[in-house]
Amino acid sequence: MAADDRDEALPALEGDAGGQGALLRRAHAALVAAGAPLGAAQLVPAVFGVAGDLTERSPWHGLLARLLGGMDIFQAGPDGTWALREWSADDLALDAVEFAVLDVETTGLSPSRNRIIEIGALIVQGDATRGTFAELVNPGRKIPDFIARFTGIASEMVVRAPKAEKVLPDLVDFLGRRPVVGHNVSFDLNFLGYEAQRLGGNLFFPTEGIDTIVLARRFLPGVRRVKLDVLASRLGVQAHERHRALGDAQTTADILRLLLARAKAEGCRTLADLRAALAEFAGKAPPARGMVGEARPTGSMYLNPAWRRDFPTQPGVYLMRDELGKVIYVGKAKCLRDRLASYYNHPLGYTRKMDGLLQNVQAIETRVLGSELEALLVESRLIKELQPRYNVQLRNYEQYPFIKIDVKADFPRVFATREVRADGGRYFGPFSSRRAVDATIEVIQKLFPIRTCTRALPPAAKPSDPCLRYHMGRCAAPCKGVASREAYRAMIDEVVDFLARSRGDMMDALRNKMWEAAARDDFERAAALRDVIRHADSVLLGQKLITGAIEANNLLLLYPSAQPAHAEMYLVRHGRLVEQRCVACDPAAIAADFEDLMRRAIWLGPPPTKVGKAEVDQINIIARWVHSHSREHGRAFFTLPANLDDADAVAALRTAVVTRTIAIARGEADDALAVATDAEAPENATEQPAEVTARLGADDAHAPE
Repeated sequence: MAADDRDEALPALEGDAGGQGALLRRAHAALVAAGAPLGAAQLVPAVFGVAGDLTERSPWHGLLARLLGGMDIFQAGPDGTWALREWSADDLALDAVEFAVLDVETTGLSPSRNRIIEIGALIVQGDATRGTFAELVNPGRKIPDFIARFTGIASEMVVRAPKAEKVLPDLVDFLGRRPVVGHNVSFDLNFLGYEAQRLGGNLFFPTEGIDTIVLARRFLPGVRRVKLDVLASRLGVQAHERHRALGDAQTTADILRLLLARAKAEGCRTLADLRAALAEFAGKAPPARGMVGEARPTGSMYLNPAWRRDFPTQPGVYLMRDELGKVIYVGKAKCLRDRLASYYNHPLGYTRKMDGLLQNVQAIETRVLGSELEALLVESRLIKELQPRYNVQLRNYEQYPFIKIDVKADFPRVFATREVRADGGRYFGPFSSRRAVDATIEVIQKLFPIRTCTRALPPAAKPSDPCLRYHMGRCAAPCKGVASREAYRAMIDEVVDFLARSRGDMMDALRNKMWEAAARDDFERAAALRDVIRHADSVLLGQKLITGAIEANNLLLLYPSAQPAHAEMYLVRHGRLVEQRCVACDPAAIAADFEDLMRRAIWLGPPPTKVGKAEVDQINIIARWVHSHSREHGRAFFTLPANLDDADAVAALRTAVVTRTIAIARGEADDALAVATDAEAPENATEQPAEVTARLGADDAHAPE
């Protein structure tokens, strides 16, 4: 297996058992929200979060079929659609419905702190009992004395009982997708759901069922006390073994039969009628067809549906405003209509970022732009200008940290800093968080025995006893006065090479350590090393920051325009976007624009002596975008000649640019054109170090992600 393939497979070391369960829950939620069967073209985006070619030739259809086909909660239709198997019960007469009556006994009242010790269930249909399920469960802990007295289940009774991971799959098979009934059923289902999540999330239990407490309050007018034994006494039902799971389930089943008879007398003929009656009693809207619990509210509750008609299909940015007209969120999109439409179906409370956002949106402004790159840059600028409270990352661009190596010192240290000064030090970053910086420094300190202390060193100070790091082989101990400056300097050069990614063997060494940790079952360490490798790839390689980007990213970019028969032309000089032009499909006009941009490039001269804080973010965005898109067809990346006064080189570039611009504007760009000139997709645009040097001024202290 290749190293890159192993990198992608490594999440299994941490245990990805919950992945399939999450996909199944998404499929279930999509079907519940629709209330009707859905085809693969509708389910694939909801389940896997992908778009694009979703025809029957797409491999996503097969993946969806394998995922849903292995679970009996889903049912494939002859027309290729998928439905919830339980939907067939909604239209059945109540006497024909098979109900799963459930009860669990636990070590306490909190699902997060306590465990299940017994499960009892019955399948009832009309007056008949179709099956029973009764299992003691080993909770893996001592049963509290008061619980033992209350239930009659002592610790010695469960010591040889199976644990939850063995019992719960059998229970899922027993319940099937029958409507679940219980006395205070939410208590039972909360415990089962929490236990299923604890075991990895591959087991599916409904979030809500039919509660005999609610049934009694609806169909027994005047009832006050609804404890199980009190309710049984009122209805003349024999209370079976109390506080044992199967006994309470049997009592609940007898109560259910009598309450269903009262429901039928009041006109409830089907399960759908019963659900509607209970919803009306609770003051809620009737649940969606086949719904087990309440649907999670979505953004459509708050967003004006009329807005959707005016959303454009072009790339651009959108600004969400509150009732005072203040911008509270800025976003970007390749297609504004698709992106904004997704907010209408977005579950509320699903992510912390979204909490409260959609509830406060009173207007949405869209701004159509020429391309995705322009949208990225405009989004960054607007977030800095407007400081929307729901944008977090780019809003706090002044707080991102760097790694510094004080190379002027005799024995340099490697440490984190938010200050970037013209002091001759070597700076790497910015990183997205202090945690990422600390993790990277930790790896460097484990790979290289560099000093971490700030004590004075010989000959400026007397030699001192080295710390524990020296005895662990983690420091060369210059404090002792015997470390070689030359050997230490060579080691610092290796650290710089590692951070600058100019030596692939350093990354290979890091990957080897990751697999060594995995081989000795140190999965936590292996996962930490994997995260550092991925972060180094995305931050240090992808962002071509400052020195590397300033030197490498002198480019002319061509990109398809949102305006028909046009192309977007970008001049990137010293890593910055100098100008963007929308050019028509006309050779003479393209050549004129090219000449004009070349004059601007010459006028700019050498790189500036320092970089402003906000500029760092623009350089970062452009460099990442170049790295991500430089090999795609349909666009072009031309490196500017090193000498812009070289008439022959500029003329050759002009010819290539005109030809390629016409092809892009006409939509004729293909893979052959993508490699038309050696100037396109420059290698140095993806291989330069992410480094800041002393060229920065002392007042440019911070930089964004």
